[in-house]
Order: sequence, then C-alpha cells, then structure tokens
Amino acid sequence: MYKHLFPRAREVAYLDTAAEGLPLPAIEQSFSKYYRAKARGTPGREELHAVEAEALRLVARLLGTEPANVAFLASASDALSLLALSIDWKPGDQVIISDLEFPSNVLPWLRLKKEMGLDVVVISSDRGGLCSEQVIERITARTRLISLSSVSYKTGAYLPGIEKIGAAARKVGAVVCMDATQALGRCPVSLEGVDYLVSSSFKWLLGPHGLGIVYIAPEFRQQFQPAGIGWYSVEDLFSESRFESYQLKNGATCLPVGMPNFPSISALRPGIEFLLQAGVNRIDQELTPLVEQLRKGLCDLGVDLLTPEGAEFSSGIVSFAHPRAEEIGAALERQDIIVWAGDGRVRASVHLYNEMSDVDRYLEALKPILKQ
Repeated sequence: MYKHLFPRAREVAYLDTAAEGLPLPAIEQSFSKYYRAKARGTPGREELHAVEAEALRLVARLLGTEPANVAFLASASDALSLLALSIDWKPGDQVIISDLEFPSNVLPWLRLKKEMGLDVVVISSDRGGLCSEQVIERITARTRLISLSSVSYKTGAYLPGIEKIGAAARKVGAVVCMDATQALGRCPVSLEGVDYLVSSSFKWLLGPHGLGIVYIAPEFRQQFQPAGIGWYSVEDLFSESRFESYQLKNGATCLPVGMPNFPSISALRPGIEFLLQAGVNRIDQELTPLVEQLRKGLCDLGVDLLTPEGAEFSSGIVSFAHPRAEEIGAALERQDIIVWAGDGRVRASVHLYNEMSDVDRYLEALKPILKQ
C-alpha cells in the first residue's frame, strides 16, 4: 500500500509492527519543529500546547469520540496501573482477564491479589481465541473489572463482541477496560461497552515511544477519582484556596499530572493524520488477503499455528509456536526478514507498508529453516 513512503520497508521484509512499528518519515520534521518551539523558551509553549490540543483532537477522531474523553500518559502500562490504583477495591473483588494478555495487563492485578485479596480470574483461550460468551459466563456479582485486549499480542486473535461484554458488565456495575495496543491504527476499534481504553503509540500508530493513549467514557469519569494528581490535573493551580482544596479538570484531562511529553506528542500527530486519511477500515480490508495468505502458508508448512481460524478473529498478526523460535528469527533476519521470535513463538505482523511480496518472501524463507 504505502511501502514507497517507508525506507526501512523497502530495505527488508518488515513483519514486526506488533513489536515495533515503523515511524512515518514526517516524524523527523515534527521533532525539528518541536525543537524550534522549545528553543524560543516560554514564548514557545503556546505553540506546543496547540500541537497537544490538535493531537488529542486527531486521536479522538480515530477513536470516534470527543477530545475531552482522551488524554496522553507516559505509556499504556502507566495507564493500566493508574486504573488499578484508582479503584476502591475491597477484599474478594473480582477482576477478569484472559491468558492472552500482555504482562502489563496482568501484573497490576496480581499485585492487588497479593496486597488486597483480589480474586483474579484468568479465562483460558480456546484455540488461541476468546469469544464474548466465555467472558460473560464468568461475570458474577463480585466482578469489579474486566480487562482484556482488543487483539492479543500472543496469538493475534481479535476479540469480537466487546459491546456484549459491556452490556453484561453494566448489569453488575463492573468496569470494562480495553487494551487496544495491537489494534488501534490497524483494525476497527469500537468504544461501545468500553469504560476505559489504553494504547501505546509506537506500534500501529506510526509514532514514537513515550506516550500512552487513554480514553475514559464520560459516565465512568463521573465516578473515577485518579490516584495520581499534579498541577496539570487541576482547573486552577494558583487558586486562593489551593492549600485547602482543589478542583480536577473535566473529562480525561485530569489524568496527566505534569508537563506533557511534547516531543512525542508532536511526532505522533503526523502518524494519526496519515491513518485518518488512509482510513483504518480501508487498511484492514486491503491487508486482509495478506493475513489470509500468511495463515494459509503457515498451515501448509505444518507449523503449530497459534492464530485461530475465522474472519471474526482476524487482525494484523499471525503467529505459531516453535521450540526453536529464537533460532528461526535469527535465520530470517540474516535474510533481511524481520519478525518477532521469542517466548516460544514466531510472530509476523502486517501493516500498511507491507505487500504480498513480503509475505511470500517470509513463507519461502521459512521452508528450509524449519527443516534444519
């Protein structure tokens, strides 16, 4: 689709966006523009805050919500930890996750299990995927939070039916958190039924490191009291009553506690603009044949495929289990084919700078490597 715009994608068969996305080249100019504003000292702040506001508007468009409902934190992991620390837990409260989750969506709940007696329910996936019914049947009156990924980092399985999970969660007053790190910018992401959503910035969004995108539903925000607070969180930091009281900003703007990461925000903006112009639905549709070929080719090679069958589970990721994963990854890299290879699996991921030739090259190179 857009291989010609990304130098690295022309040099190698780059199939590792799920780990590290290739940045839009315009990022370099954005960093330079940030530097010029920063070099002006305090007079440059007006420009930096304007860039922040525009970036938030663009992210809100991508998510299909209002800018007041989104914010930037340091990372998706920080956003998940903030949520974990901001809920008034009671011993025996239940959190539902799955065995498809990245550690960032596991560790905060394990800590609360240890310290607060939280009941952490881990749903076992079925052939690499998860369906809404599996989640709904585990919801009880004790369920306080359901925290799942839109797309699994491990198997690439898309989670269908999140709106059904949200409807079931509302019946018991539970919160639904969605980690959209492996979906946002690559697959359609719906906010229906979602109270809190997080995503990283450096994978499918064509952006830099150093940002976590956070969405908080207006209804959930009304009951949400963030554990962290700082001068950037409040309406009037120099009010006459500042030593006695404070008023949090409205919406998601209360989440950041201090000065924003202006360099990364500046660099994220062109990537979001590009994705909006290209259209995520169009990207998803045009890359579907590549994903189907990946899956078919790996099946033909007889590997232990982790990615489930079915269009409803399809994303940009296809992976298989193998005891020599690291060795396979290294052999592929020597042929200028970049994939993720670790944790007992080999994972290929396709984005808008990939073409069918990348998939064919990967599959052809795998044949002799797997026989070694």
